[in-house]
Amino acid sequence: MASSTTTTWSEYLFEMQGRVQAVYSSDHPWLAELNGYDSDSEKAGGRFTKDFDRNRTTFSGSQVRHTIDPYGMQAGGWVAQTGTWNVPVPPESEQVTLTLKRFVQPFSLTIDVERDSLNNSNAKAVARHVMKAREAVARNENIAFLGDGTGLLATVTGGTSPGLTLTVSGVNWNVMLPGLVIDVLTRSNGADPGAGLRRKIASVSRTTASTGTITLSTTQQASDGGSGNVTFSANEGFYISGSYGNVAQGLDQASATSGTFEGLAKTNEFWKGTDGRNGDTATLPLSDSMLDAAVIEGRRWGVGSWDFGLGDQGAINLYKQSKLALVHYKSDESKIKSGFKGILYDGADKPIPLIKEPAHTSGKVHLIRKSDFVLYGDEVGPAFLNDDGAMWRRFSRTLEKEADLLDRVEMGVVSCNSITFLANLSVA
Repeated sequence: MASSTTTTWSEYLFEMQGRVQAVYSSDHPWLAELNGYDSDSEKAGGRFTKDFDRNRTTFSGSQVRHTIDPYGMQAGGWVAQTGTWNVPVPPESEQVTLTLKRFVQPFSLTIDVERDSLNNSNAKAVARHVMKAREAVARNENIAFLGDGTGLLATVTGGTSPGLTLTVSGVNWNVMLPGLVIDVLTRSNGADPGAGLRRKIASVSRTTASTGTITLSTTQQASDGGSGNVTFSANEGFYISGSYGNVAQGLDQASATSGTFEGLAKTNEFWKGTDGRNGDTATLPLSDSMLDAAVIEGRRWGVGSWDFGLGDQGAINLYKQSKLALVHYKSDESKIKSGFKGILYDGADKPIPLIKEPAHTSGKVHLIRKSDFVLYGDEVGPAFLNDDGAMWRRFSRTLEKEADLLDRVEMGVVSCNSITFLANLSVA
C-alpha cells in the first residue's frame, strides 16, 4: 500500500513541478531579475543550465569557469617621424571559478493529513505544502543572493547568556520576523555555542532600522534543533538554518572591497566593488548629489550606465519623499523586466530606476549592470528530489513521508568594479 500511494502522489507532484519552476522567482526583485523572470509573459528563462549550454565548455562537473579580462590594451603611444614605437605589453587575465550550491527545502505529512484534505477542506495538504516550499526556496535564495556569502542575518552584540533574548545589529527587520527558524552560531567557525540550532524567533523589538533585540522560543522546533536557553556572546550571529559554509554568493560579497570572491583576491583593483561615496561613512540620506558622485566613481571603470539600482526600501523612500516636497516635481517611475517599479534617477547615460528590495542590506543601495551577473544551475528552477525513483520518501516504517525541493544554483559575477554601492544611508 505504501508503494502504491507513493507512486500515485509522485505523479501529482511531478505535474506541479513545472508550475513551481515557473513562479518561484516572481515574488522577489533581485531573484526575479537574476532568473530572467518576465512579468509580461510570466516566464523565467534567464538561468544558465547544462542543458541550455550543451554546446559550450563552461561547465566542468558542478563548476563554472570564467576568464576575466580586466584592462584595456596597453603600450600604445605617439611616435616621432624617425623614432621607434613601444614594445608590446602582454595583456593581463585572471581565471575565476564558481561551484554550484545546493538548497534543499523539505516538508513532510502523514497519509491521514494528505487524504483528509482532498475533499471538503479549505486547502489540499499536498498542494499547500508545495506552494509553501516554493515560497521558502525563493525567499531564502533571494536573501542569499543579496548577502555576503555566509548566510549571516544579524550580528549578536549583547544580552544575558544563557538566555533567550539577544541584542543584535546589522538586521534587516523585513527578514528577521517572528516565526523564522534560524541558527545561532559562532561567526568565525560556524560552531554551535550551546543550543543554538534551529531556533524559532518568538518576538522582535526594534531600536533602530538595523538594531534591536530578538527573543527566541524555548521550544524545540525539530529533532536536530536545540531548546531552552542559548549560550552566546558577542562572537555569535544569526544564520540561515543549516547553511553555514555552503551559501550561494551574494551581492554584498561581490561588491565588497576586501576579501576573496570566486577564488580571486580583491587586492586586485578591478575585482573590488566601487564605493560610490569614496570612503565617506557619515550617515546621510540618499540624494541626487550623492548619486551624481557615485556615477562619476563608476565611470572611472568605464561604466556609463546601469540598468537599475537596488536597495533598502527605507533609503529609497526617503529619497523619493525629499523630491516630492519640491514644487512642480513629477515623480517619474520605470518598470524593470520582472515587473517591479522604481523612481527614476536621471544623472547617468540613461535613467536608472531605483528598485526597493525588502530583503536588501539596511542603509545601502547598489547600482547594477545586469549583464555582469549570471545565474547558473543544473535545472531551470527548483525541482523535487527524485533520484531514487520517487518524490516521496520514508525514513522509518511509519505513515509519515517527506518530499524535498532541491535547487543547485550559483550567482556568477564577471565584473565587480561595475557594481557601484552607496552605504551608510539614512532610512525613512
